Amino acid sequence: MRLSNHIISGLFPVLILCAILSFLAVPVFGQSNKKQELQNQYKKLQEDIKNIEALITSTQTEKSNSLIQLKSINSKIETRQRLINNIYSQLKVIDENILSKQAVITSLELDIARLKEDYANMVLSAYKNKFNSTSALSFLFASESFNQAIQRFTYMRSYGKTRENQAELIEQTIADLNDKISKLEEEKAEKEAFLAEEKMQRKALEEEKLAKNQLIAKLQDDEDKLKQQVDEKNKAAQALNSQIQKIIEEEIKLAKEKAAKAAAAKGEKVAEGLALTPEEKQLSKDFIYNMGKLPWPVSKGFIISKFGKHEHESVKNVFTNNNGVDIKTEENSAVRAVFNGTVVNSFFLPSTQNSVIVKHGEYYSVYSNLKTVEVLPGQKLDTKQIIGVAYTDNDLTKVHLEIWKGMEKTNPELWLAK
Repeated sequence: MRLSNHIISGLFPVLILCAILSFLAVPVFGQSNKKQELQNQYKKLQEDIKNIEALITSTQTEKSNSLIQLKSINSKIETRQRLINNIYSQLKVIDENILSKQAVITSLELDIARLKEDYANMVLSAYKNKFNSTSALSFLFASESFNQAIQRFTYMRSYGKTRENQAELIEQTIADLNDKISKLEEEKAEKEAFLAEEKMQRKALEEEKLAKNQLIAKLQDDEDKLKQQVDEKNKAAQALNSQIQKIIEEEIKLAKEKAAKAAAAKGEKVAEGLALTPEEKQLSKDFIYNMGKLPWPVSKGFIISKFGKHEHESVKNVFTNNNGVDIKTEENSAVRAVFNGTVVNSFFLPSTQNSVIVKHGEYYSVYSNLKTVEVLPGQKLDTKQIIGVAYTDNDLTKVHLEIWKGMEKTNPELWLAK
C-alpha cells in the first residue's frame, strides 16, 4: 500500500515541529524572567537618579559647599554607571532573544517547506493512483470480504484525515512564523531604543565626570582647610566608635551574667560565646536572612560616604575612616529602624548629635546624627518604626548608620535593599 507511506511521512513533521517548539520554550521562559528582573532594576535605578537630583536641587548647601556637591555627584555617577551596566545587560538579553527567534523562524520556514512538499507528494500520489471519490468507491466495493472492506474504509478515512491535518498544520505553522517575525521586529525596535538610551546616559555620565573634575580642581586650592575638616571627622568617628563599643560591651557582659545566673540556678554549664535567648537566636537568623533586603533608615536618600577607609575625594594621601555609611536625606526626615529589635541605649555627642543603638539578636544597628529621639531603652521596635528625626547642619541633612555583629563592624551597604 504505497499511500500509507505518505500518511506516516505526514505525521513525522508534526512530531518534529512539536519537539522543536517545546525545546525552545524553556530558554525563552528563563530569558523572560531575567528580562523582567533587569527591567525592574532599570526602573529602580532611574528613580534613584531622580531622587538624588531632587535632593541636590532642594539643598542650598550644594551651591556653596563644593565638597558636599562632589560627594553628591560621586553618588550620582555611581548610580548612573549601574544604570548603563543594566542597559548593557538588557541589550545582551535582547540579542539572545533575537538570535533565538531567528533560529525559530529558520526552523519554521524549513518546516513549512517540508510540509508543503509532503502535501504536494500526497496529492500527486493520489492523482497517480486515481484516488478520487469514484475510484474510492470502486476500491471499497472491490473488497473480497467484509473485513477487507472495513480495513479499506478505515485506510481511506485515515488518508483523508491526514491530508486535512497537513493543510491545517501548514496554516498553523505559517501563522506561528508570522507571529515570530512580528515579535522579532519588536525586539529589534526595543534594541534600537535602548541603544539610544545608552547613548544619552553615556553623555550625561561624561558631563557629570567633567563637573566632578572641575570641583576637585576647585577643592585642591583649599587643601589645608580640607585636611582640618578630615581630621575633625576622623576624631568624631573615633569618639562615636568608643561610645558604641562601650555600650555594646556592657550589653554583652550583662547578657552573659544573666545567662550564668540562669544556668547556675538549673545546675547547668554556662554556654560559651554570646548569651542569646532562643528568641534572640531566631532574630539573628531572620536578620541574616534579610541581608541585602533591609529597608533604608530614611524614605528618601543616597549614600554620600561609604564604609571603611577611603582616600579623600580631592586631597591625595589624606584618608577618612567611616565605621558605617552617611546617608543624605531631606530636612526633618523621619529615621526608622531597619529591622525588628530592642532599643539598647541612646546617647549624645556634640560632633554626632543623638545616637540610638538597637539590638537584633547578636546584631546591632546604630543610628546617629539625630535631632530628636522618640524611643526609650528597653522598648521593642518593629521594622520601619520611627526612632527619631534627622539632624540638619548648615543645610545638610544626613543620617549615619552602622551595623555591628557583636563587637565586629560590618558594611551597612551590604545589608540595605538595593
